Amino acid sequence: MLIGAAILAAGASRRFGSDKRLHLIDGQPMLALTLAAYRAVFGEVAVVIRPDEPDVANLVATAGAQAVEAERAHEGQSRSLAAAVYAMRHCDGLVVGLGDMPFVQRSTLAALRDLMIRKPQYVARPICDERPGNPVGFPRRLFATLTELDGDVGARSVIAAEQRLALLPVDDDGIHRDIDRPN
Repeated sequence: MLIGAAILAAGASRRFGSDKRLHLIDGQPMLALTLAAYRAVFGEVAVVIRPDEPDVANLVATAGAQAVEAERAHEGQSRSLAAAVYAMRHCDGLVVGLGDMPFVQRSTLAALRDLMIRKPQYVARPICDERPGNPVGFPRRLFATLTELDGDVGARSVIAAEQRLALLPVDDDGIHRDIDRPN
């Protein structure tokens, strides 16, 4: 069973004030840190970016992942998600993470992947301190639904409507920590 990963990184970083994907954390670009964790766990990783971003595309390629340009990224996160699903449609399941969440532990990613292998028809979501977080794993049966979403809310409606949801208890506050402002 092939579980792939997609990192959504096509946002405009408006609140951040500059390209947060390239913002240095411990001397490394934020997106590179995020990618390193995913590449350590998943054999196939795609990173969704905006068109014509050679610096970010090069960072992704150097990390051994596939850069996927979302032509309609300006329409919201749903279009980035659709691009990710299309690029990874050959997978049996897809863990979707966010480029601005570099603190998710590798052990959480591995446990999420393993849960998806054990429960291939379920949406898999980590939970820490009784709060669900990201990334989220989606089975192939939901790929078409994910590509039909609109707007900038991602897959919240799909997760909320899902009857087969497997929550993964973790001790990892990284599933809640995104970086929206430099500090």
